[in-house]
Amino acid sequence: MTAAEKLYELIQSLPESQVNEVLNFAEFLHQKQLNISQSQAIPPGMLTGLRGIAKRSEAAPSDHELQAEYTDYLTQKYQ
Repeated sequence: MTAAEKLYELIQSLPESQVNEVLNFAEFLHQKQLNISQSQAIPPGMLTGLRGIAKRSEAAPSDHELQAEYTDYLTQKYQ
């Protein structure tokens, strides 16, 4: 008898609430396995693994806006 057959027999004797717990755990394990296989696709240390982490919700500031912000920052800092 395979593990899947044993599991099926056992689940048939459980109440529905516990069957749902088993299902949630199986889905968790499945998702965990997918995440592991996806993370192995990107070699460790590659910047592509960080893509989208610091993504801005609005448009990036222009050079002029950045320069003005930095000038204000330095003015306040060294007064």
